[in-house]
Amino acid sequence: MRISMLGPLDVRGGNGNGAGVGGTRLRALLILLALEPGRVVASELLIDGIWAQDPPAGAANALQALVPRLRRALPGAVVASHPAGYRLAVEPDAVDVVRFERLASEGRQALARDPAAAAVEPPRLRPRPPTCGPDWPVSSDATTTSPKSPPS
Repeated sequence: MRISMLGPLDVRGGNGNGAGVGGTRLRALLILLALEPGRVVASELLIDGIWAQDPPAGAANALQALVPRLRRALPGAVVASHPAGYRLAVEPDAVDVVRFERLASEGRQALARDPAAAAVEPPRLRPRPPTCGPDWPVSSDATTTSPKSPPS
């Protein structure tokens, strides 16, 4: 599963198919859990993040009602319950924001160690689109592709 939040929210299953996550509160729940991949997020933090200053009466029950909806929207994903809250069981690199933060940190460290070497090979921020073979590099904006040479 891949979760992209840099830009419009986009969720892709392991097969590359999109998963529709509709509704503001459901999307907020997904985003809050995805920002802490693999870690338990406290129910109180989720409630504050979803409803801000206007939580409903019985906010804990309202949160409990959202979780099964998120599980149905994300087939194959595990939204685990925990006494303190909920956890989205995905690898950190499956979330573009988390991957970006990691790569930016690594880049800053590499730049501090050896500026010339760090500038030679920039990190890949986005995975190669599944329809592209090894001869189809992703352009710098990662929205278009072009072949190295015409297909034979």
